[in-house]
Parts: sequence; C-alpha cells; structure tokens
Amino acid sequence: MKKLNTFLFIVACCLTTACSTPESLQGFDSDTWKSDKNGCLGKRTTLIPEFEKIRKELYGKKEYLVRNLLGKPDKEELMERSQRIYYYYLESGAQCEQTIELSDALRAEVRINSLGKVSEITYNHPDEIKKPE
Repeated sequence: MKKLNTFLFIVACCLTTACSTPESLQGFDSDTWKSDKNGCLGKRTTLIPEFEKIRKELYGKKEYLVRNLLGKPDKEELMERSQRIYYYYLESGAQCEQTIELSDALRAEVRINSLGKVSEITYNHPDEIKKPE
C-alpha cells in the first residue's frame, strides 16, 4: 500500500509540473491577454512590452505551453509538413468586424514546427514594436 501511495504521489507531481508555466513566464498577465479576443478591447496593446520581454523565452517551448499562456489563437494556419502558425492580434482592426480573413492589424505570429515546439515568433509590422530596454 505504501508503494502505491508513493507511486501515485510521484505521478501527481509529474502531471502538475508538466503542464505548468515556467517560473520565468509567470509574470506575464495571461488572463488579460486571453480576455482580449482578437485584440478588439485594446488590452493586448498595453501588454506588448511584457510580451516582448518573454517572446524569446518561448522559443523551443511546447505548443501546449503557448496555449496555456496566450490562449487559443485568434487565427491558425496549417503549413506544409504539419507546421502551424498561430496569429494573435495586438490591436483592434477589421478582424473585430469580419473574423473570416486575416486583418492587416498588428499581430504576433507564432510558428510551431512539426515537433510541436515554437520555432519563430514575429510580427506582421515589426517596425511598430518598441523593444524593451
């Protein structure tokens, strides 16, 4: 019985740490980001400096971590060889009225490789992003 309890404890610990957000990303206001679907409320615009600070830390992280942190993408594109691009709008635009096509509004583009890991994070208008100091 004691071995079974120990085994269950180890499994529970593994499961809780496997899906948790790394400590270095926990300062990001994930709830505010997720609540601003398509960037229509303007909340994500205020989070751009925070996002820019954690952006490079997301490289190599698993897809589930990105979804835990940023939520379901506003748009998703399937590429060749099982690669995907997640689109997260950072400001309001045409996507707030017509959600079918990609808008030209400022957005973050998270590329997920065929192994399910983040390989690239870019912006469709990189010159509009102020880099944190």
